[in-house]
Amino acid sequence: MVVSRLFGLFSTDTAIDLGTSSTRLCVRGRGIVSEEPTYLAVKKGTSEVFDHGRAIGQAARDMQGRAPQSIEVIKPIRNGAIFDFEMTRILLRHFLRSASGGRRWSSPRLLISLPTDVSDVSKNALQQVADRAGAGKLYLIDQPRAAGLGSWQPIHTARGHMIVDIGAGTTDISVLALGDVIASRSIPTAGDAMDESIVSYIRKKYNIWISHRTAEEIKTSLGSAHPCAPPLPPCAFSGLDLMANVPREISITQEEVRLAIDPQLTQIVDAIADMIPTLEAELIRDLKKTGITLCGGIANLPGLPERLYGWTNTKVFVPIDPRLSVARGLAAALDHFDELRPLLECPEDRI
Repeated sequence: MVVSRLFGLFSTDTAIDLGTSSTRLCVRGRGIVSEEPTYLAVKKGTSEVFDHGRAIGQAARDMQGRAPQSIEVIKPIRNGAIFDFEMTRILLRHFLRSASGGRRWSSPRLLISLPTDVSDVSKNALQQVADRAGAGKLYLIDQPRAAGLGSWQPIHTARGHMIVDIGAGTTDISVLALGDVIASRSIPTAGDAMDESIVSYIRKKYNIWISHRTAEEIKTSLGSAHPCAPPLPPCAFSGLDLMANVPREISITQEEVRLAIDPQLTQIVDAIADMIPTLEAELIRDLKKTGITLCGGIANLPGLPERLYGWTNTKVFVPIDPRLSVARGLAAALDHFDELRPLLECPEDRI
């Protein structure tokens, strides 16, 4: 531990946004320096990363659905939480070495964002994972705080702000004021659930099986939360004809995609609308002025702000590139680390 601290004196502060679908690396003074899919490919039954340790990120994601039986493609983060701690350790080590330029003796101070409902047990487990990955001291920041900072919202003022982060695994809904989380809830409905719904819709209607990756492409190309004028033209996608057992191409319309993901969108909008009446009257008054800030990749879904406004009678703000809101907030926290230190949690200090 002492040696780790000494190495930390010569290391660069680092932050990592561990997302269900993508992981982003931030370095103090440099901002967001890399983004990779949260995937690893290992030799089955082992923790040995395939291709001499190089099958991490995009290289591993490209193997999904194509790897032989001897190779297993793993997503260590599921529904916004760590599912496989050993694979997460390997992933953290990969990013830490990337941040340090490959210097194995580097032991940087590490900042990670976590949802507000993570238990102390999970935080202590993450501390152990970070230590084994080669990090220096670990600090944690609530994900809504990071998203608020990265969306350029004045969350440290005495005025309420609602931050909704719709990622791949979960939708996190929070209200912040004076730099702290006043109310928060998380639902396991987000981008991945929409992909699953598209897979199910196409299988039932066309008897065609498509991969989740194809479903994600369909969602990105044609997804919407509200009728668009004019509608986008249909797109062709390929899958397996389950009757003939041969590849087949079908044409999908924007209306069909909207119908497929409507149940998930309804759950998300309802969850946001249901939180508002549980707040104190002054916070509700604040929200009428400050509005709802949408973050995460799904925030860019056409028609979502209009649909949300229709249900909540509250204006909706979508920052530039909302999928990077948390990572931008982490980068800002690194650059103002000393000022924000009282708001950060260090699991090691509790031990």
